[in-house]
Amino acid sequence: MKILDNYIARTIIGTTLLVVAVIVAMDFFIRLVGEFNDVGKGAYNMTEALYYVVLLVPTDVYTFFPMAGLIGGLIGLGLLASNSELIVMRGAGMSITQISRAVLYGILIMVFVVTLAGEFFGPRLLYRADSNKAVAKSGGQALATQHGIWLRDSNSFIHIDTVFSGGELAGITRYQLDDQHRMTRASHAQSAVYQGKQWRMKDIAESIIGRQQVTTNHEDNAIWDMQLNPTILKVAQVEPDEMPLNKLYSVIKYNKQNNLNTAKFSLQFWQRIIQPLSTCVMMLLALPFIFGPLRTATMGLRIFSGVIVGFGFYILNQFFGPFSLVYQFPPFLAAIIPTLVFAGAGFFLMKRR
Repeated sequence: MKILDNYIARTIIGTTLLVVAVIVAMDFFIRLVGEFNDVGKGAYNMTEALYYVVLLVPTDVYTFFPMAGLIGGLIGLGLLASNSELIVMRGAGMSITQISRAVLYGILIMVFVVTLAGEFFGPRLLYRADSNKAVAKSGGQALATQHGIWLRDSNSFIHIDTVFSGGELAGITRYQLDDQHRMTRASHAQSAVYQGKQWRMKDIAESIIGRQQVTTNHEDNAIWDMQLNPTILKVAQVEPDEMPLNKLYSVIKYNKQNNLNTAKFSLQFWQRIIQPLSTCVMMLLALPFIFGPLRTATMGLRIFSGVIVGFGFYILNQFFGPFSLVYQFPPFLAAIIPTLVFAGAGFFLMKRR
């Protein structure tokens, strides 16, 4: 039975990897065509666009893997069924439970590798992709460092400590120069928000540098005249899907301690925790289809069914995420409900077989 287990696992792994390659290749070219709209903005050229799309590949593999796993499982088991190999295995005394165990063996290998790569490389490369794109589109106006972001606005240089996901800023320092490149004014604001196409600063300390003396003053609120597009701040802004799990956990913990909203971060955290389980459920869902309603179906119908079911899972996942944020639904339930629904559907189909 060991030989049969390995054979089934290799078949499932091979067909799943093929489906992953096809889906990612299609998404790659669709994304690349979509990037043409931004080519020519600042220093963002075709090379930058290609580099941007390449950096997104690990994230795409991780995102599409549950759907690809289902389709790959349907194709792999379908090939075994079409060649009467499943019938021979059943005739040799191999039960559906044993076949399921062999399929699960192949699934666990792929889930382990994809999860490791997706969690370790995906968020970091996604952040690098978005950051590089923002820098290129800014035409050199922005520079991200480990300690914040530097921006140039005419004769001013601006440093921002933190850019929050909502677009709010913290720790903004502006250095203004004259035509001879001498500093004339240094201002520091504790926070800022972009409203009505204007930057509204709070808690500002300002130093005006004259030839003989330096004058300081303080304002609670002020509007700074800056030709600074908020989209440039994407250079330093880190979204939840660009954070590793340990970083997400730290942000959630920090926000809870400071009575800040954690819903968006918690949802992303639980979705990524449950992702391996979702992949296993989707791939095992191929079993009741092959031994049930699609037992005698053509390969084309099996692939079509896999696409429909996989897309349905994706849509359900995308629905419950925003739903939980709008209606304050528990993030854990929003993340796990689609998986439970499809796990229940698979169990029901196996019982009806």
